[in-house]
Amino acid sequence: MTLRLWILLLSLSATPGLSGSAEPEVLLDETFRSELSQEWFWGLGTWEAGEGVLRGFESGPRRHGPVKMRRLAFTDATLTCEFRLERGATFAGVIFNGSQERGHLVHLVMGRDHVRILAHPKKGETAELLRKPLALAVGEWHRVTLTFSGPRIAANIDGVPVEASHPCIAEEKLTFGLGGDSGGPTGEAAGALEFRNLRITR
Repeated sequence: MTLRLWILLLSLSATPGLSGSAEPEVLLDETFRSELSQEWFWGLGTWEAGEGVLRGFESGPRRHGPVKMRRLAFTDATLTCEFRLERGATFAGVIFNGSQERGHLVHLVMGRDHVRILAHPKKGETAELLRKPLALAVGEWHRVTLTFSGPRIAANIDGVPVEASHPCIAEEKLTFGLGGDSGGPTGEAAGALEFRNLRITR
């Protein structure tokens, strides 16, 4: 290879758009430093956003853990965020849904002592694809990276990798929710869930 050709190849590899390492498209970058946008459209429990944190806990007469839903359409993408369990909280989760008629598609559940991946082949049906021991300390921030690629879901929680596959995972996701179990129906005194640095790219 001549010196001139070598220099040309080096210059091409350094040119933006020609190196094959394009930046991922940012679909969502939530700082939680102000009130939630109207794309956060529904929820159970009490939720507040501010100072970089989305915080939720169970409240009201209905016995259901807190969940906060957001509209965002995608098929393959990567989600990253940090979460924290407070006091009596037992797990945090991220759930992805299709249309209202279709319902849930897949759910990543991150508990104090295990992680689960649940698929929903049909509305009202649940299939446990994975259950693996995982220790999550209460009161500490934990980081999760979750990637969809066709029928495959791969997650990494504090350096622990898990993955599973099912045809329903390849379906288009139209909404997703953050939530889990915050400790019980006595409200914030029982416990809370916190999320921060939420980002989705493809």
